[in-house]
Amino acid sequence: MDREFKSKVSWWYHLLLLIMVASTISAFVTGQSPALMITLLLSTLLCIHILLSTWYRITANGILVAHCSIFPEKRIKIEEITAVESTVLPVSSYALSLDRLIIYRGNQQWLLVSPKEKKEFIRCLKKYNPDIKVKDSQSLFF
Repeated sequence: MDREFKSKVSWWYHLLLLIMVASTISAFVTGQSPALMITLLLSTLLCIHILLSTWYRITANGILVAHCSIFPEKRIKIEEITAVESTVLPVSSYALSLDRLIIYRGNQQWLLVSPKEKKEFIRCLKKYNPDIKVKDSQSLFF
């Protein structure tokens, strides 16, 4: 059975969304140029779509799928994952929080994710691959 994990959402993403909505409403109320109104509206809708459609799925056949809105899905066989590490790297990723996990393939970082239930997410990964090393285990309570 597949298991899906929603992305954790930090305060900064909610703030960004609030600013986008306020800017869009302000542009429509004050009668700004149609190009600005459409750009703001589409940007706000994209932010909402990202919020509602960022998730991570562990499939019954041992595949980790990372999904983030209109961006291409990323897939990896869980048996290829070598390590998971807690981080707060602020680089672009399929994560809506800075409370993130780095997923390693071999010795290289493969993807940053931010599941709401980090411990359960790691437990599910380890069911398919018990050899996954958990780095920074103190913060993950392992």
